[in-house]
Amino acid sequence: MRMNNYLSVLMCQLNMTLDCNSRDEYLIQTDSIDEQLINAFKIMEEKNPDITLFPEMAYVRKWDSDYAKFSEDGKVVVAGSYYDNGINKTVIFQDGKKREIPKGYASGAEPMARKITYIPPSEFLSNELEKHEFWVKGKKIYILNCMEYYHVAYYIARNPEYKENLFAIMAICSNSNTHVFEEETVVIHNHNESLYTFVLNCVSRYQGKKYGDGQSYVYGPISVHEKEWLKKDGLNTKERPTHIVSLSETHTQYLYGEFWVADELSRFGRSDNYLNNPRSIFVTAENNGGEE
Repeated sequence: MRMNNYLSVLMCQLNMTLDCNSRDEYLIQTDSIDEQLINAFKIMEEKNPDITLFPEMAYVRKWDSDYAKFSEDGKVVVAGSYYDNGINKTVIFQDGKKREIPKGYASGAEPMARKITYIPPSEFLSNELEKHEFWVKGKKIYILNCMEYYHVAYYIARNPEYKENLFAIMAICSNSNTHVFEEETVVIHNHNESLYTFVLNCVSRYQGKKYGDGQSYVYGPISVHEKEWLKKDGLNTKERPTHIVSLSETHTQYLYGEFWVADELSRFGRSDNYLNNPRSIFVTAENNGGEE
């Protein structure tokens, strides 16, 4: 029974070309990521993850039937986001049903910044957070879009109500300042050691220049022995005690893993509660096309 208390997660760090058709809307040259999406679907078929994440701005409507298929039986597929009348909307599938959630915060670089008004985090948490709450195998996750994570994740992680039954905070990004987000994540995990954070960024170019800087990452309760095994496997795991793995800053990569729901967990392998955590970590080799 204990061995079933893992949730499996697939993160798809795509290499995308972004463009802007007006002051209000980003567009994606969708053909540039079709091959990568097909590769992702192959991994989803093989691994059957409970949760799959695609980056901000990666949503492609013509693949709706595939997103829906892989979200059956309670699974969650975060298909990415897109601009609709100037508003960035996160697209999420669960049980074959599609949900679109308007993004609540924007950076000054986003065209959407001209269309929304900043609200205090307390107001977002009271009025908007419920839209971002999903349940998988009896555990809660919050799914946030880039700047939403930067503004409210800290408050979620420290609030007794929000963090009850909370497995993870998951953020999809198209971000050129991943290191700033990671500094925020370190603070969060200094206070909440049983929580997972999955931040999925893209590698992207905008109007011919580098934009998204990759470096997607996972933080959470990793055992010290598993961290040593990840190092031996050649994966990028940092010395910070709750850092699990980071991806490339230049290439398409897919990361899969099984993560223990960490209400009881020994990190040091010397008690009855010790289990390998995380397990079955799989990261594809670095390349631009998404092939292994």
